[in-house]
Amino acid sequence: MFAVTTALLITGCATTKPVNLKEPRRVVGTENDVRIDAEIEVDRLMPSQTINLKYDISNQRSMPIAIADIFPESSYDSETRTVTIGIGTEVPGEQLLPRLVVIAPGEKKTFVAAARVNILIPAGAPSPFIRYPNALRVKVNFLGDTGPFAKLISIPERAVHDPQLAAELFPKWLEQNESVITGTVPMRWSGGVEEPQTPVQSRGRRRRGPG
Repeated sequence: MFAVTTALLITGCATTKPVNLKEPRRVVGTENDVRIDAEIEVDRLMPSQTINLKYDISNQRSMPIAIADIFPESSYDSETRTVTIGIGTEVPGEQLLPRLVVIAPGEKKTFVAAARVNILIPAGAPSPFIRYPNALRVKVNFLGDTGPFAKLISIPERAVHDPQLAAELFPKWLEQNESVITGTVPMRWSGGVEEPQTPVQSRGRRRRGPG
């Protein structure tokens, strides 16, 4: 059995150059008038690596949507052998609330992210009897109604400490949360050493508190 953990290196960095729609390693997902296009810069999975990706979020609705500006999470489905990088997956905790980025009706925004993925493989690997991960996809969570979350939109902090507001928004967040999942891109498994990638310029750190 595999376990997958991720730590954010970069997230939420807006860029001006959108995803290349002719890029062969592009994945697409559309759900309820929200579209995700993502470029995957690697073609193999390793026990420990950094995965750089660029993604467009296109809001084709008549109302704005919001994305939580937080670090990606990752999971692994052993049945499909697919690693999923999740963006905007966090809901308010008991103390902290994340900053939100709004995408207006008809607007498309481009972001870049670099997630550190650590895949814990069974002892004694590699083995011909182990079903290694062979695909990757992206899942984006967003809020379909930005009204209840106005206090978190484009705030200067990565997060705010407000237990009362967190308790108030928790059920609303669960109610308004929606998701889009892309198709998968094939990945080769490699137990070798990671080759350096061009880093994405950082503009923040992993969220642990205000500031």
